Amino acid sequence: MPTWGLISVRPNPRVDRMTEAKIQHYVPKFHLRNFGLGKKDQLWVYDKQTARSFQTNAKNVASENRFYDFEIEGETYSLESSLSQIESKTKPVIERILHEDSVSGLGAQERATLGSFLASQFVRTKAFRMQWADLPRILRDKVASMGSSVSPGSQAEALIQDPSENQIKVDTTRMLLDAPLNFGPRFLDKIWFVAKTTNSNPFILGDNPVSLQNQVDMTLYGNLGLAVRGIEIYLPLSSTRALAMWCPSLAHQVGEAAKTINRLPPAIVSGQLKNPDGIIGLDSAPRNGSSFSYEPTHVMNFNSLQVARSERYLFSSKNDFSLAQKMIDDHPDIRSGQRLNAG
Repeated sequence: MPTWGLISVRPNPRVDRMTEAKIQHYVPKFHLRNFGLGKKDQLWVYDKQTARSFQTNAKNVASENRFYDFEIEGETYSLESSLSQIESKTKPVIERILHEDSVSGLGAQERATLGSFLASQFVRTKAFRMQWADLPRILRDKVASMGSSVSPGSQAEALIQDPSENQIKVDTTRMLLDAPLNFGPRFLDKIWFVAKTTNSNPFILGDNPVSLQNQVDMTLYGNLGLAVRGIEIYLPLSSTRALAMWCPSLAHQVGEAAKTINRLPPAIVSGQLKNPDGIIGLDSAPRNGSSFSYEPTHVMNFNSLQVARSERYLFSSKNDFSLAQKMIDDHPDIRSGQRLNAG
């Protein structure tokens, strides 16, 4: 049986004490290096807030000083070493996927390791922390929209007060510790395959890299949950490869379309469908855990998810962030990360 065993998950967890690492990454360095130029860990970075791109070393980005350090009752703790353990176990799994261009050879423990990494990456970012910090504002807006008020000294009043930076760290650390058990199974119950592109039209990586899309359930609320029907989850692994994780219902839908194509006479298929071979290939990859080549339009859609979901920074092997620039011109609100609304 696979074991999680990567982050301690206990009631009132006691995390590791201060580590030597002061600069702590919310996207791992080994992951960032896969989007570099192949020399001295250099990569291109785009800052959505300043609309400026620059080249730098992977160690200098997606990180902050003491990002995972916090205090409880006067003592300082850090989650950095626990996350480093996850990264060291995950790195060879991702290397194997990139080497084999497939996920079919992964064993149960390797999948569990990657599932735990995905779960932690989902909540360890600056974007997630900013969203959490924004919750009191959302509650205040909701109360105001209802024309209500809260009693002084009540629990409700405490909920709408902006927490301290340390309290935000403590709250999000608790969620991060629980992430492998709470979210890990949601990644593992998806259909996995490898999406691929070319060096000339690369995938980009955002600073909040686990992206979600839903083109089946088009409801306006709640269609991007990890367990929602039709959900597509993506994690770029390198500039030319990504891990795609589909809801089984979506894989079934594509499979039924492929069966229909195979039953029809070739003359009808060629006359009615623009790319029947693409549908058949897209059916084969999820069934076999193999790779599927993305067309340029698919790569653009994929990269747009990284642009929209990122808090501030994008990373690439090429200094071409025209898609991000256009998206920001059309939707200036995505200069910063996605935020919840009171609704």
